[in-house]
Amino acid sequence: MKSNPIVDANLLAIHKRIAEKLAAEPHLVDLAAEKLEQRFAAGMVYRSVYLNWWGLIEMKNDMPSLIKQLCEDSEMMNKLRRHSPFVGILNEQEREEFFRQRES
Repeated sequence: MKSNPIVDANLLAIHKRIAEKLAAEPHLVDLAAEKLEQRFAAGMVYRSVYLNWWGLIEMKNDMPSLIKQLCEDSEMMNKLRRHSPFVGILNEQEREEFFRQRES
């Protein structure tokens, strides 16, 4: 998928918000792990994407490193965030608040 700077910026911003929530509630990483496993089993993600996300999820015992990686502004992370297993970490109210703040 071709890179789109606006999409990349939005995905980075929402992942920064996700990172804030993960810092407060580290157990939520397990939800991302479950989602990643489900998507892989259903053939919804490539093996390379799966392995990259799994490597990140395995950092859950070192939350600062996981958060740093999740919020890294790099071409590789931009591509990975397009297939993020961390969707669903923010509830609907948190997502709506995020998008309201982005609009203003």
